Amino acid sequence: MSLYLIGTCYLVLLCECYVVFRSFLYVTRERQQKRGSYYPRVAVIAPHYGWDQETEKNVLQLLSQDYQGHYQLHFVTHAMGAKHADVSYCHLKRLTESVENADVVIAPNIVDDQLSCSQKIQNLITVINQLPAETEIIAFVDADAFVHETWLTSLVEPLQDEKIGATVGARLYLPQTASLASYTEAAWVNFQIPLQANPAATMVWGGSNAIRRKLIETGKIIQRWSNATIEDHNLTHAVKDQEQKIHFVPDCITINRPEMRTWSQVLEFTNRQMIMTFWMGHRKAWFATFLGSVPKNVILLFALPSIFWLDPVPLSLVFLVPFFEIQCYRISLRILPEWLRSQSEVQRNIHRSSIFAPLSSIVAAFNVIITLFRKEIVWGGVRYKILSATTSQIVGRVKNNE
Repeated sequence: MSLYLIGTCYLVLLCECYVVFRSFLYVTRERQQKRGSYYPRVAVIAPHYGWDQETEKNVLQLLSQDYQGHYQLHFVTHAMGAKHADVSYCHLKRLTESVENADVVIAPNIVDDQLSCSQKIQNLITVINQLPAETEIIAFVDADAFVHETWLTSLVEPLQDEKIGATVGARLYLPQTASLASYTEAAWVNFQIPLQANPAATMVWGGSNAIRRKLIETGKIIQRWSNATIEDHNLTHAVKDQEQKIHFVPDCITINRPEMRTWSQVLEFTNRQMIMTFWMGHRKAWFATFLGSVPKNVILLFALPSIFWLDPVPLSLVFLVPFFEIQCYRISLRILPEWLRSQSEVQRNIHRSSIFAPLSSIVAAFNVIITLFRKEIVWGGVRYKILSATTSQIVGRVKNNE
């Protein structure tokens, strides 16, 4: 029996190694790809909620893109009652007041105006409905994402291939404070990078992506969003329904620097991601996470007491699995672009968060199980109930202590 337990753990580990190996092949081919210059007219939409020092750095970096074509930056936040806007509004106005190709938009508040989609989606729809007809490409970037100055150029360039409907990056978590919860969350998030580099698993991530303007219409994206909670899952469905490719651009990985994180915040975030994945129809991704986390961790949980009545020598091999997981995680992040890999801060964080890769796998196992029993999420101070990929119910605002 111990041989079956060992075999199961190492089979899962081999699957992880295969994903990492495939990501290296993909990234190598992508970086060797030669494409011509392509500078269509682009609208960059950056939804905002709240403000801190990192947010200001991210905005300034967006204002410094080296894109040689015409691009317009649309920073969008939301109203808070009849006379007030989110705290981000005044900061965004200050930073963009002398920038010709940037504006700040205020979207309706979904709770006050009794709208049926999430606040982020309402922010995006508000801007899209105002875009001029000549806009060819729409790029999206989250407020907490720090991008390289070549981000927009790299993201748009592959879209000259008519078979590609959307391009996408990924995020690298670099916790600002050292804690068990923060590094575990970083390991949980960062392993999504090699997954994005596997074409069969690539999804549109809302924090760094670009899509053809015409796909907004042909894919009926506004209709999909009208009652939805999250935008990127619906973008993924729309691109695939149009039989176009979602193309991962490894040089468009962003840096996200979360502040001090508690276990409550980490579990709220990771549960939310998995709940959205499952209830919005990405069952293959959920099932892959289940197979990659649950059997292995159940075996590890029961392996220690089993040593006393099973053969302790071969069973002890099970406890080498966490060690190999740490090494696999470190190797997987060697696909990062040079501008990231060359930073000592990045290398230091990869080394520290890798130690908690086995713990992040336990968190993932918890996430996939809890997903089966919960449909509600809290996001941006609002509670939502996910009913389907395109339908959600706004439950209402949450109290600060929730």
